[in-house]
Amino acid sequence: MLEDTLKSVKEAEAKADEILKEGESKAASILDEAKAKAQALKENTLQKVKSKNQETAAKAQAEGDLKLGEAAEEAQKEIGALKELIAPRKKEAVKAVIEALV
Repeated sequence: MLEDTLKSVKEAEAKADEILKEGESKAASILDEAKAKAQALKENTLQKVKSKNQETAAKAQAEGDLKLGEAAEEAQKEIGALKELIAPRKKEAVKAVIEALV
């Protein structure tokens, strides 16, 4: 009877060790899976941030190009207006310079 009890205790201990090892294995597996998911989430988030930054930079570049184009167009209009303003007086200016030199 004592032998049966000792045998039962040893079997229970062996089973407990097996359950413990199985639990540790599952815990390690869950931890590895969680790390992999966290890494994938991190990479996905980083990619989204990079994409958003590129979109923002492209939008800012487009807006800058548009404003630069508008400014260049306005400058051309001003240049044209100045040329029209001085055109009638150009002959007078050339004549005055020649007279001053002679």
